[in-house]
Amino acid sequence: MFIEYIKYFILGLVQGVAEILPISSSGHLALAESLLQIQFSGNQLEVFTVFLHFASLLALIIFMWPIIIRLIKGVFTYLFTHDPARRSLAKPDFMTFIYLIIASIPVAIVGIFLEDKIASIFGNLLFIGIDFAITGLVLLAVSFLFKKTGRDKYTWKNTLMAGLFQCIGVMPGISRSGITMSGAKIAGLDDNHAKEFAFLLFIPVAFGSFIFSLDNLSGLAGSNQIPLYITGMVAAFVFTLLALKYIFKRFSTKQYPYFAYYMFAISLFTIIYYFVAIA
Repeated sequence: MFIEYIKYFILGLVQGVAEILPISSSGHLALAESLLQIQFSGNQLEVFTVFLHFASLLALIIFMWPIIIRLIKGVFTYLFTHDPARRSLAKPDFMTFIYLIIASIPVAIVGIFLEDKIASIFGNLLFIGIDFAITGLVLLAVSFLFKKTGRDKYTWKNTLMAGLFQCIGVMPGISRSGITMSGAKIAGLDDNHAKEFAFLLFIPVAFGSFIFSLDNLSGLAGSNQIPLYITGMVAAFVFTLLALKYIFKRFSTKQYPYFAYYMFAISLFTIIYYFVAIA
C-alpha cells in the first residue's frame, strides 16, 4: 500500500510542475499513470486529474492573490465610486475582469458540449502523443514568428484570442497554459501580460471543471482511494506553489524552442510506448 502512496505522490509532483510549464499536465499525468501501472476504472483518471487541477488552482490563487484582490477592488471601485479620477484609475482592472469573463465563455461552451468526447480520449496515449507534437509545433511557430515584444495592455482582441486558443487546451496532450499564452502572444500581447492572463484564465476553468466533477464524488464514498487522492492533491498543491515561486517569473516565450524540442521527444516516446504496450 505504501508503494501506491508513492505513485500518487509522483502524480501530484508531475501535475504541480507540468501545470506551470507549457508541456500539458493532463497528458503527462496520463503517461505517468500508465508508466506507474496505476489502475483507474471508468473515468477515474479524468476525475482524479480534475482534483489535481483543483489543488493547483488553490496554489495559484495563493500565488496570485495580490492581483486577484487588485482586480476585485478595481471592479467595486469602478462600479460604486462616483469620483471620476478614482473610476479612471480603476477602469483597467475592471476591464481585465470583464475580459476574463468573456475569454472564459468559449472554453465553457466546449467543455459542456464536448465533455463526453474529450473524456473518451482522455487516457488514449496515441492521441496524447500526437497532441504533444502539436503543442511542440505551436510553441516553435510562436517562438520564431512572433518575437516582437508586444503590447502591455489587454484588449478585446488579444484576450478573446487567448480564450479561443484555450479551447484547444482542453484536449489531453495540448498544453492549456502554453496554447493560451501563444494565442495571446499571436494577438499582440507581450510575454508578461500573456503569461499573467493565461494563468488568470486557469482559475475559472479549473474551478468550473471541479464543480462539474462533484457528481462523481458519490462513487468515492467509503473508498480506500480517498487517502490516495488526498496524497496526490497535497503533492500537487505543494509542487505547484514551488513551481510558481521559482519558475513562473523566469519563464517566457523565449524558452519556447526548448520546450518545443522536449514536446517532440516526449511525443515520440509516448507513441512508441503506446505501440509497444498494445503489441
